Amino acid sequence: MAIARPNRTLIIVNHLASGDTDYLYRFIESAGRATVETTLGDDYASLVKLYGGNATRARFVAALRREGAKLAVKRIDVVFMLHGSPGKVYFHEGSAETDALADDIAALNVRSKLRLMYSTCCYGDSHSTDWLRAGFDTAIGAKKVNANAAVEIAPLLSLWQFNFKASECLAPTIAPTGANDTVARAYGRQQQLSWAGDVNSSKVIRGNANLRIST
Repeated sequence: MAIARPNRTLIIVNHLASGDTDYLYRFIESAGRATVETTLGDDYASLVKLYGGNATRARFVAALRREGAKLAVKRIDVVFMLHGSPGKVYFHEGSAETDALADDIAALNVRSKLRLMYSTCCYGDSHSTDWLRAGFDTAIGAKKVNANAAVEIAPLLSLWQFNFKASECLAPTIAPTGANDTVARAYGRQQQLSWAGDVNSSKVIRGNANLRIST
């Protein structure tokens, strides 16, 4: 049976800027939130927005518990927009190892409702096996440093809302990601930034690549 709008919830976790003078990440935060809300706002019964100071580990787990307990909610999707490193994500209050976080989520007993985890975290693919173990059907994450938000988020989510498969949503972003990463690496080298040699925004889909918004 197709999962319709009244039966699905989207949780958006977004925290990137560390202070008022962190202009680049403040812009990326704002643009990311606006893109997700504008693109998917009318495709879910509710959007749970965990932004800034609300983007904590405890609030994320609580949101999964609360939404999972609702009878009308059949599927829960997550857009995860945090900083990341291998095996870790960084909430507002600090880092969390994804294997431990997966244990917390698995203990909620909402596995049947967890569906898509789309992560824009750096090293997101290193977290994906944990998301699948927690109960998500599909996890999408970057191989290394993720720098392609400008060419990926909007087209990927636009196709998702029109019921394309996860693999089909990702496909048109592959070519521009390569070009985008080349520019990001060059900028990083010019500015002598520590991450310049680790840019690889290419996404890997783990789990069910045929997942749709109606699945």
